[in-house]
Amino acid sequence: MELLTDKTVNQRIKTLLQEKPQRNPYKRFTILAYQLADVGRCIRYAEIYPREREAYLAYLKTAMADLIIQIAILTDLYGFETSDLIKLGSERLDEFRRKGDYEEEEQ
Repeated sequence: MELLTDKTVNQRIKTLLQEKPQRNPYKRFTILAYQLADVGRCIRYAEIYPREREAYLAYLKTAMADLIIQIAILTDLYGFETSDLIKLGSERLDEFRRKGDYEEEEQ
């Protein structure tokens, strides 16, 4: 995740977090939830509105970018290392796959 270790991004996050209201964990979570909802909406609308699919996919890219930044802000706010979170998430993904009994319904 090169983006999350970029010095410019880190500086922008640190500047944002200098403002006390921006350090409110619940506020940060709420914004993250809004961004996650935007991602879901774009994915869904791209499927159900085929004539507007390209527009929703373009917006999906910006929604995902906003979501990644909100995650980076929370990561910084709590003093976590991005590389540790990525490693942990990767390990958890492997654990999920090892369970082996998950089946996706065909649509």
